[in-house]
Amino acid sequence: SLKPQYWRQANWLFHRDAIAKIRKLKTVADGQYVWQPGLQAGQPDRLLELPLVVSEFVPNTFTSGKYVGMVGDFSFYWIVDSLALGFQRLAELYAETNQVGYISRLELDGMPTFEEPFIRIKTS
Repeated sequence: SLKPQYWRQANWLFHRDAIAKIRKLKTVADGQYVWQPGLQAGQPDRLLELPLVVSEFVPNTFTSGKYVGMVGDFSFYWIVDSLALGFQRLAELYAETNQVGYISRLELDGMPTFEEPFIRIKTS
């Protein structure tokens, strides 16, 4: 489970297909939905009081033993530029049509700086 010191800034991360399934879940004790919609503009939806983030890059294969999401403090996930943003002007390529093309390049990478603030969610 996620340690208490990371709970304050934690977020859930799921694919939209997983969120569609989670929206139907209720607690056993009182039958309340665990998913709460963000009722104010700019407020995220919540799951068990933590904000929900949607990503199309999270796996959405719901077979036994597969990871389908995570919860964690993403301030411990760093993204670093490994190549400076560069632009190239392609004036000659489109000269016949009196146009100019551009190519831009940016390379970046990311990873957790500390493993403890993240918990992967696995189906059973």
